[in-house]
Formats: sequence, C-alpha cells, structure tokens
Amino acid sequence: MTDRRLSNSTRQALPASVAVPGYDRNRVVPGIIHLGVGAFHRAHQAAYVDDCLAAGETDWGIVGVSLRSADTRDALAPQDGLYTLAVRSSDSESLRVVGSILSMLVAPEAPGAVLAALTDPRTAIVTLTITEKAYLRAAGGGLDTAHPDIVHDLANPQMPRTAHGFLA
Repeated sequence: MTDRRLSNSTRQALPASVAVPGYDRNRVVPGIIHLGVGAFHRAHQAAYVDDCLAAGETDWGIVGVSLRSADTRDALAPQDGLYTLAVRSSDSESLRVVGSILSMLVAPEAPGAVLAALTDPRTAIVTLTITEKAYLRAAGGGLDTAHPDIVHDLANPQMPRTAHGFLA
C-alpha cells in the first residue's frame, strides 16, 4: 500500500468516517491573520473557523504566521494547509479534516509579507496564541524594553521579530 499525503487532491479519497470540508476552498478568502499557529490554535480556533466556512461565511480564511520556525509551514504546505483533527472521548473518536488555514508565513523569512498581510484591507481579525516566553515581560512587570528583540523592533519597525513589533 502506498501512503498518500493529505491534500486538496486526495481528501475525497479518505474513508467516509473522516469528515472533510464541505465547502469550496477556492472560494475562501483570508480575513484572519493568526500569529502562533501551534497545536492549540489548530485544535480550537482554526476548527471553529472551519465551521464558519462550512456555514457559508467564506471571508474568514486564516493566514497563519510563525514568528520563529518554518516547521509548521513546512508540514502544512505539502498538504495544502489541510490537517486532521482527532477528537477523542472516553467512548469515541472522530476524525475531521480542517481546511481553514489558507497559507502560512514565516516572519523571519518574510517580515514584509507578514506586515502586508496584517495591513491588507481584507484582514478583519488578528489573533495570536503565544507562550509566556514570548510575552517578553520585565521582572517587575510590563514589557522588557531592554530585551534584544524589543530593542531590534524599536530600531527596525519595518522588520520586526516579535509579536509586539508586528502589532505595533
């Protein structure tokens, strides 16, 4: 048996027990920019947005932004942004393909593209899920303005490194 990777062209070949997006992904346009596309985002917000898309609200596709690593983009790109969400309870499991992530940007590779996405007139919502480490808080509270990445962002607003810099 040959393993075939999940993609737009293979999703219809999945077993009937796997729910697939019931909408035309080609008609979905980006309306949400999300910084920090980790497992939590994919299991929750992206799945909820997928429900909106299935209800015909096609202006809410997600452009994901990784602030550090290309790993998520590199995993999702060959799958056309699709991924499988497994929902388990004590007595059942369901599998669902989520199609709400339209593209992924990697901030260190293309900060200008991230800024362009954030300021695109179609962008109506900007969300983020970042870890406590990315809060960049000073020991006494507030933003650590001495942190090297914050210093960089203040000196180079056209090429930010942090969530703070991209949102400023």
